Order: sequence, then structure tokens, then C-alpha cells
Amino acid sequence: MVDPAPRQTPGDDPALPLGELAPELQVGGLHLSSRVLIAPMVGITDAPFRQLCHEMGAGLVATEMVAADGVIRDIEASLRLLDFPDEVHPVAAQLVGCDPAAMADAARRCVARGADVVDVNLGCPVKKVVGRGSGAALARDIAGTAAVLGAMVAAVPVPVTAKMRLGWDAASINAPELAHALEDVGVAAVTVHGRTRAQAYRGQADWGEIARVRQAVSIPVIGSGDVADPEQIANAIRRGQVDGVVVARGMMGNYQLLQRTVHFLATGELLAPPSFGERIEFARRHLELLIEYYGETKALIIGRKYVAWAIKGCAGAAQLRARVQGLNQRADLDRLWADALSAGVGPDGWFQPIFISGEG
Repeated sequence: MVDPAPRQTPGDDPALPLGELAPELQVGGLHLSSRVLIAPMVGITDAPFRQLCHEMGAGLVATEMVAADGVIRDIEASLRLLDFPDEVHPVAAQLVGCDPAAMADAARRCVARGADVVDVNLGCPVKKVVGRGSGAALARDIAGTAAVLGAMVAAVPVPVTAKMRLGWDAASINAPELAHALEDVGVAAVTVHGRTRAQAYRGQADWGEIARVRQAVSIPVIGSGDVADPEQIANAIRRGQVDGVVVARGMMGNYQLLQRTVHFLATGELLAPPSFGERIEFARRHLELLIEYYGETKALIIGRKYVAWAIKGCAGAAQLRARVQGLNQRADLDRLWADALSAGVGPDGWFQPIFISGEG
């Protein structure tokens, strides 16, 4: 078993050298090859995106958030999100809901379909989720949340994990207590987004508060929020703030963040930032995976946002982006890639898109 990083006091110096930190992580009975994981992201982490992240070395990939009720009612749109190709494992299925019996039933169905982990969304801040008592709303009730997760742990043979926020608002931070209660019912790991529900995606993630959660439990604690740099990620792990990190919005338009971070944790070598051409090539690879999975017509509709993120920042990007909504054929896409590469990087340099999703 690969143990979590030592439970030193957060911020203690010196930081644990990379050479003494195993890049792998154990979550329950599951061995993960990297401490860098991919967050569930609504509208993003479909099967092709998970395959791309798996190829780049993510220790664990996750589905989009799936409603437990949709799973147990066999709603086609929900079941499509739970497609697990054989070549992409380990994979987590993330469920949202608040009824113990329904969540346990949905967890069993996810495992039967091939999920290696079942994760519970306790962080989604959107009104239509919290209005049903799920996501961040469920996390306000520590005993109720423990009842839901406990039922799921008893129902499935794979690790059950949870993704939470620091609390509902600044006056009700409860993540350490919630994590402790979840550990007591058998939850194998928790991911903590360093914002409250009231913050949504505004302000800065508080990694000091995330570190408090890690001190409260002995299971792995995964950090989330404003993750954008391999050295930042490595330092959070080396200094004992977290056992691992999930990458989410920081990867949008910057696929190599994942690859560079996995490599840095494994070797101590910091790869150079990607060139504009390399950035386009990663986006091209992603679009090819989408086409293979969905077929050309649907893939080019789904993939338009990725194309826009990839080319924004090149010279003449506004004119190129105007063509994105008209992408209907692979030949159009190939011409757009070629024109972006010919244009090169614009005067404002690298572009990092703003992306808001239900990843909590």
C-alpha cells in the first residue's frame, strides 16, 4: 500500500523532497498511478475527455455529475454518462442525490457498469441541485450526509469518495467535521474545493482551510480550486496540505497542465510550457477522439468550445472564432487548425478561458 504523504503540520518547512514522495496514491483498495486526478465537470468529462486525460497520466478520471434518480429510473441521458470503455480505468462515477436508498441503488448500478470508484457530489452550488437538498445543501447536514454515504459504502465493493466545499458560507465552515464523519462510515477519500457554496467560483480558493481537513482525518484528502501550475500542485503535496490534487478548470485550453504535473511529481523534472503548436495538437487529438466516439456531426458540435478555447490567443483570433460555430465537417476543422497555426500566437499571449461547471 502507498501511504498518504506524512501528516506534518501544514506549511512546515522543509517541504518533503519530491524524490521522497511516492507519485502513487492508495484510495481504499484501489492503487492510483498518480496523485493528479481529474475533477468531474458537467459538459466536459465525457468518455473522450477521460480517454485523453488517461493518456496524459491522470491517476483517476471521473464522469460528469449524474443524478442518482436518473440512474435508477434508467433514463437514457443519465446512462450515457456512465459509459466506461475498457481501455480507460480507473474511473469514478460521480452521483448527486440525497436519499440513502436511492444513492445506494445507483451506486450498485454504477459498479455493475464498470465504475472503479463511486464519488458523491457534496459541493455543487447551483440552485437546481441545492434546491433538492443535494450537492452543497446536503453537506450542511453532517449526520444526514454520513447516512447517505454510509449506505453507499455498505452497498458496493469499490471505494466510495466524496467531493465537498469548505462549508455553506464563511460562517458555517464544516469541512473538517464532515470529513471526519465520512471517514467514520467508511468513505475512502475526500476531495475539498477551497471555497464555500456562497462563494460559488468567486474569490480565491483557501488551501489553508483544505489543509485543516487533512489534519482532521487519516484518509487521503485531495485539494481542489485554482489549480494552474505544476509547482504549485507539487508544493501543496510536499508541504502536507493535501495528498493529491484534482485538476478542473485550469486544464481548459491548457491540456498540458495535466501532463506536465504528472511528469513533475513522478520525476522532479519540470517540462517547458507547451508551444502554441503543441497546444493546437493536443486540441486536435481531443477532437479526433470526439469524432471517433460520437461521429463527425455531433462531435463537431460538442467540440466547438474546445476549438474556441484552443485558438483564442492566436493572431486574428476573433475572425477565426467567428468560424467555430459553423464547424460541421472535418475539412472545415482541418482548415481552421491550419489557419490558426499559420497565424501563431497573438500579442496578448497565452489565453486561459473562464469555465464554470458543476464540479463543485
